[in-house]
Amino acid sequence: MAAVNYTIRLDDADKKSAEQVFNQLGLTLAAGINVYLKAVARQQGIPFALEIERTPRQRLQDAFSKAQAQSAINGTDKMSMTDIDAVIADSRQQV
Repeated sequence: MAAVNYTIRLDDADKKSAEQVFNQLGLTLAAGINVYLKAVARQQGIPFALEIERTPRQRLQDAFSKAQAQSAINGTDKMSMTDIDAVIADSRQQV
């Protein structure tokens, strides 16, 4: 395999942080980058998940959607709060 030189621009803090990790693993920065490139080639993609961080509002909307879906499964999606209160009261009397 022929070696090639390639120049990239890095944030200095990111470079230093990565070098510390690679040093702990017994690797140079160049070796660590080569490991990453080989993993990309082997997996035919980025070797880790790339995700967009969800905002608290988005997480709340997701939770609300899941709760709505679960209530449809349970059959409680058509119930009023009065109906739900009555079911709870009945279940308490049965205990």
